[in-house]
Amino acid sequence: MSMNDLEFKVYENRFNTHHLATDKFKTNLIQIYFMLPLVSEKEAAMNALIPYILERGSQKYKDNQIIKTELENLYGSNMSSNILKRGENQILRFSLEIVNEKFLTHKSNLTENAFELLNDVIFNPVVEAGKFKQNYFEQEKEILKQDILSLINDKYNFTVENCLQKMCRNEKYRIYKMGSVSALAEITNQELYNHYQKIINEAKRSLFLIGDFKNAFVEQTLTKTKLSAGTDIFDENTEVVYRDKEVDFYDQQMKVNQARLSMGFRTGITRKDQDYYSLLVFNSLIGGSTHSKLFREIREKRSLAYYVSSSIETTKGLLLINSGINAENQAEVVELVKKEINSAAEGDFSQEDFIRSKKSIINHLKQDLDSNRALSAHYLLSLVNNKRESIKKTIAEVEKVKIDDIINAAEKLKLDTVYLLKSEG
Repeated sequence: MSMNDLEFKVYENRFNTHHLATDKFKTNLIQIYFMLPLVSEKEAAMNALIPYILERGSQKYKDNQIIKTELENLYGSNMSSNILKRGENQILRFSLEIVNEKFLTHKSNLTENAFELLNDVIFNPVVEAGKFKQNYFEQEKEILKQDILSLINDKYNFTVENCLQKMCRNEKYRIYKMGSVSALAEITNQELYNHYQKIINEAKRSLFLIGDFKNAFVEQTLTKTKLSAGTDIFDENTEVVYRDKEVDFYDQQMKVNQARLSMGFRTGITRKDQDYYSLLVFNSLIGGSTHSKLFREIREKRSLAYYVSSSIETTKGLLLINSGINAENQAEVVELVKKEINSAAEGDFSQEDFIRSKKSIINHLKQDLDSNRALSAHYLLSLVNNKRESIKKTIAEVEKVKIDDIINAAEKLKLDTVYLLKSEG
């Protein structure tokens, strides 16, 4: 296997290292993941709050300014954290991006030193009286509250989130990845610190290395981390609901210029299924690109939408169709969406559309080969779904998809929930 096959190699070590060795990028990427089941809004809020607080300071690097200065000294390294939701799991991701040492003019321990900083931030927070520093806790709690509240200003994501919460109201998937303002208000500092200890000791965990790392680093330095042994980040929590039911319709009024419509479907197809690749192509054909059936029919031909697109969640088995419309056209748009899906299920699309939909996905995947973060995101989704796969393998599987496979994917869709956000009055 050459260095630029862009395949991950798995080390069966205590912290589940996934290493993609490549000298293709100017920077090397180190990521530490913790995965937790979605349990409650309160726990989700705690999980979301922890990275914010850890980034404020550690025992060796007492505050955010000292951390920033240290990152500058490490040749402008970049450290960040995110909260992700994949299926009915929350994932805490800590990322460190550093210059590939071969581009430095003199010998340096950059990788070791940067990794030590990342470890100190994650595993050695500033602690006072057996809990987080109180003012860090209070300030970050307020910032997270504002982040949760700001969702309402992003009408696209606000609509998507509301549709999903209504559709999955009896499932853990309804929980927002940052929890809720009311649940956040209940959290005490001591409770949060205890929860942090539990994550460090019990959460599923994984370590990704993408880039040109020396063998000595992979074999020796990693053992200096406080990351303890644990299970790799495979999903065992997500309930894939797939059933026939009456469609639920919801509408909500708010001060908005244009109405937003979100239609939630159950696909019954997840990343680990062979049908996943057919669903990718179907999604591109129906609403995943500007050549899609929905875009042409609803926006270009009939001017009934400002935008219309589809997206898939493939750990939970969902497909969403989102559009910006005039509220009075809701019924017509819903009927047109159903009609376009039914016509796809009957094979009513051209060979040219089929080829174009496939090409669109393959081109996106090829672009991902040029980004270490995109390579990581692609692999993460496959790992969570217990089906480790490189981008090249995904491309090969998409190439194999036939017209009949798309028809089968389209036939599986079950409309579950329709949600409309419209202006008041």
